[in-house]
Amino acid sequence: MNIPHSEEEKEEDFLEYLYMGWKSGTEIWPHQVKMHLELMDAELKRLERGLMESGYLRKRAENSGYRLTELGKVQGEECLLRHHNLTQFLQMTCGLEEEEAEENACRMEHVISGNVLQGVQEFLKYGETYDRVVRDVDLRYLYPEGRYFFCMSLYRMEERFPRRLAEESEWFLEMAELIVSDKESFFILHGKEIEKDCRLWYLDGEKWRMAKREQNDFRLPQSALTCTVSAASPLTECDGVLGITEGIQKPEEAQCRELNIHIW
Repeated sequence: MNIPHSEEEKEEDFLEYLYMGWKSGTEIWPHQVKMHLELMDAELKRLERGLMESGYLRKRAENSGYRLTELGKVQGEECLLRHHNLTQFLQMTCGLEEEEAEENACRMEHVISGNVLQGVQEFLKYGETYDRVVRDVDLRYLYPEGRYFFCMSLYRMEERFPRRLAEESEWFLEMAELIVSDKESFFILHGKEIEKDCRLWYLDGEKWRMAKREQNDFRLPQSALTCTVSAASPLTECDGVLGITEGIQKPEEAQCRELNIHIW
């Protein structure tokens, strides 16, 4: 598959191919590199020059194949390892056949950061994953259509260690309801006897938005919450900042509360 490459990506593919040849004891010639990387003569010469200037490639004698320097072998091994790790990762996590995984690994290997590669390697070695924070999470991808109930708490913002429940916790049932349909997912906070003028606000990015109220219940869209998906536990914590006011004025700092919902 002919995928557009930058100059740096072509150099990495060149090194990877030469390293595979060196490792197998096979001498690699210019015409083989041209065919493998789909290069024109001018491109091949330019890449050769760049790799020699970087100290990866020895000057080639007229009647011999390419020879990597020791530095070139180290760099080539690194490129090949990255490619193999990504291929295995895609096969294991996405269920791809080897050929399709190889093609996608070719696209990915040049653009991922060192931290991403390290995470892939840790997964392949130990099956380890990491806690991750997900904003505007679409819970339709985690739950089938239906209604779900999870424990919720409201905390005071100004007291963190230890956290203290807000007085308004008593206004709501202890379980928040998650509604999942084919088009959307959202939470409902079920109130007890809440004053008619009471308004519930949620922080969406940096903007306050008023939650839709139906009798004593308040509806919160998924954008109101940030979820931390735990690697060690199926329990996921969803947090958001709420404001509680009388009337339609936006919340002041003293009226803000932290919402915490544990889903699993």
